[in-house]
Amino acid sequence: MNLYTKLSAVALLAATFAASTSADETQEAPPKYVESAIIILNLTNKADEGTTGYLLATPCTGCEPLKMQVTSQTALYLQGKPSSFSELGMKIDWQGSVFYEPGTPPVVTELFLN
Repeated sequence: MNLYTKLSAVALLAATFAASTSADETQEAPPKYVESAIIILNLTNKADEGTTGYLLATPCTGCEPLKMQVTSQTALYLQGKPSSFSELGMKIDWQGSVFYEPGTPPVVTELFLN
């Protein structure tokens, strides 16, 4: 093997490693969740924006509630079935699970209410 072939092989390996490293860094982290919480909803429903607002999820007695943003992209499940926020009526206090993307504020991706 001559020097040119060796350098080409090293350059190819370096490029492959760099590409695989950058692909790993761009993968999204799995959403975080609160498995069981008392949930208080503060939502508004606007025709042009859909349902938006905030919720407070308290994961345990004595724990600080976590404030999270609800967007029009938040998926809602009521008693395990896909639902719309209009089905909640005026009830604001629930029990359930919250899946969210970390951030400031955290954004709710899926909301499971019982």
